[in-house]
Amino acid sequence: MILLFGLMVLFILLGMEVGTAMGLSGMIYILLSWLGPSPIPLSIIPQNFLYGVDSFPLLAVPLFMLAGELMEKGGVTERLVRFSRAAVGHITGGLANVSVVANMIMAGMSGSSVADATATGSVLIPAMKKAKYPPEMAAAVIASSATIGPIIPPSIPFVLIGSMTGTSIGRLFLGGAVPGFVMGAMLLIATYLIARRRGMVKESEFKGKELLHSTRDAVLALLMPAVVLGTMVFGIATPTEAAGMAVAYALFLGGVVYRELTLSSLLKVLKTSAVTTASITFTIAGASVIGWVATAEQLGPKLAQAFLAITDNPFLIMLIINGMVLLLGFPLEPIPLIMMLIPILHPTIKQLGIDPVYFTVVFTINIQLALLTPPVGANLFVVTAISESSILKVSRALMPYLLALLIALLIVIYWPPLTLWLPRLLMG
Repeated sequence: MILLFGLMVLFILLGMEVGTAMGLSGMIYILLSWLGPSPIPLSIIPQNFLYGVDSFPLLAVPLFMLAGELMEKGGVTERLVRFSRAAVGHITGGLANVSVVANMIMAGMSGSSVADATATGSVLIPAMKKAKYPPEMAAAVIASSATIGPIIPPSIPFVLIGSMTGTSIGRLFLGGAVPGFVMGAMLLIATYLIARRRGMVKESEFKGKELLHSTRDAVLALLMPAVVLGTMVFGIATPTEAAGMAVAYALFLGGVVYRELTLSSLLKVLKTSAVTTASITFTIAGASVIGWVATAEQLGPKLAQAFLAITDNPFLIMLIINGMVLLLGFPLEPIPLIMMLIPILHPTIKQLGIDPVYFTVVFTINIQLALLTPPVGANLFVVTAISESSILKVSRALMPYLLALLIALLIVIYWPPLTLWLPRLLMG
C-alpha cells in the first residue's frame, strides 16, 4: 500500500492528470498481484471505473456547478456585492468585510470555492484596489473567504463524500451551516484587526435607504439557499433534484428577472461546466480503483488499530488525522484529497465511533486550506492573477487569514455539537 500511494503522489507531482495517476497506480498494484499466489482479475479496473461514476447523487455535482456559473454570468454576484456593501461596508475594514460577507452569501449558491473566488474577486478586487487597498490584501481576503463556499450549503465536496460513503447529503449540508458562519466570523475579526492596525478609516456611513434598496434588488438571489436546502430538509427533493431546481432558478434570475444572461454567455457557461464536470468525473473513476484496493487490503480497520495504539481520545485522533490531511494539502488539491483519503478514513472513523457528518465537515474545512497554499492552491493563483500581484506577496498577506481559518477549524474539531445540533434538530 505504501508503494501504491507513493506512486500515486509521484505521478501527480510529475504533472500527470489526477484521475490518470490514480487509475494507473491502481493498475500497477493489480498487475503486481500477479506475481503472487492470488492474482487480482484485470476486469476489476473497468468495473470500478464504471461503478464509481454510476451514481444518481453524483449528478448533483455538475448541476450545482452549472448553477454557480449561471449566477455569476446572470448578474447575481454584483447584486449580492451591493447588498453586502450596504450591510457591512461601514464597519472598520470596509470592502474587506464586504468580501467576507459576499462570499458567505455566494457559498449558499455555488458550492465551489474557486467559482466564488473568481466571481467575487473579479468584482471586489478592482474595487478594493481603487479604494487604495494593497493589491495583496485584496487578493488574500477574497481567497480566504472563498474557502467558505463548500462549507455553507450547498457543497460539491459534501455531495462527493456523501455519494462515496452513503452519508446523508442533507445532513451534511445542515452540518456545514454553523461551522461556515464560524469561519466567516473569524475572518471578519481578522479583517477588523488588520484594518485597525493599518489605520484604515471607515469608508462610508451606514445608510438605511441604500440597504433597503439593495435588499429589494437582491432578495430573489438571497432566497436561493433557502429554496435548495429547504426542499431537501422537508423531503420535497433529493440533493440531485434540488440541484436541478437551483439551475432552473438561476436561469430564471439571469434570463428573465435581471436579463443579463445572453445566449452567447449561456453557451460559454455550458462549455465551462461540461469541461469541469468531465475532469471531476474522470478523477472519480480513477479514484474508485484506489478505493477498491483500500477496501480489499482492509486499510481502514488497520489504520483504526494504529490510531488506537496511540490514543483512544476522539479529539486527539481528529487532531492527528487533520495534521496528516493538512500536510497532504500542500501538494494536492481538495478533489484528489477526497478521492485518495475518504475510502481509507471513512471506515476508520466509523470503527472509532466518530460521527461521519462531524468528520466530513471537519475534513472539508481542512482540505479547503489546500486552496490557499502553494504550490497548487487554486484560489491563490486565481486571486493573484486578478489582483496583478505576486504569489509571494499574496502568500504573506494570507498568513493572518490562514491563522483565523485554522482557529475556526480547531473550534469545530473541539466542539462537535457545533456541527451536529442542526442536523439533529431538523432531521432527527
